[in-house]
Amino acid sequence: MSTLQEALKKLRADESLPTRSFESGKTPLHSLQVHSWKGDKWVLPWAHFGSACHHRVGTKEQLVLSFAQHVIELEGVRLALLLPGIASQEFVCLRSMPVKYDGKADENEPYISRVSVRCLTDSAEQNPESF
Repeated sequence: MSTLQEALKKLRADESLPTRSFESGKTPLHSLQVHSWKGDKWVLPWAHFGSACHHRVGTKEQLVLSFAQHVIELEGVRLALLLPGIASQEFVCLRSMPVKYDGKADENEPYISRVSVRCLTDSAEQNPESF
């Protein structure tokens, strides 16, 4: 296969729709991207990561990630499986997926149904962004 064909094949694969709520790399990266299904995106430096807290809310789970100036709340199922990757800061991207993918999600992988990002430096009258 020619180099051009290989490059086109890789480009097409990169453009396909994601099928998972997370992506990870083999080595720790410097930042975490958070994507909402509606298209909003945030990039947060792992150097500002402070802590993670996982708990159950009824049949769903919640994972709260604290950064220096932001709090990220993830809701979904099997979110505890994300904790080792968060602890090692290996994730490249966390994203919410639409409800229609809920039944198609791999039952052995985390599924993020909602992302909420709140900036801690915003004024009190502003609401957190929830997607």
